[in-house]
Amino acid sequence: MVTPSKAAEENEGSKRAADFHNAMLSQPGYADDTMFFVMRFMASVKQKLRECDSEEFFECYHQFNKLWGEGQEPEAPGGSASRYERQQELRGRALEIIKDYPELVRDFDRFLTNGRSVFRTLVSMRQEK
Repeated sequence: MVTPSKAAEENEGSKRAADFHNAMLSQPGYADDTMFFVMRFMASVKQKLRECDSEEFFECYHQFNKLWGEGQEPEAPGGSASRYERQQELRGRALEIIKDYPELVRDFDRFLTNGRSVFRTLVSMRQEK
């Protein structure tokens, strides 16, 4: 049973979410095809893979985000060669998880490219504040 205060909280939460969504729509790079492609791909992964496999895939993607967030300087630990090796390792692991789904394998590189673009957009939006 939903109490009046519970209903008010839910309405307030929905209003805040709608306000946030509307504010973000005005941000370049937020609500474009790049972001929608990433979201659709992630939804497909979640829908098609077993829960344990989708969680492992999302952990790989999280590791990609961490890798993209690290400094790009050559003097960073391990340098660019180490970053490249780590990226290839993550890519191989992710492709191994989705190997039985040709449409996911086909779109994986586009997913990574778009995901990196979304990541950079969100980072630049944070830095502007």
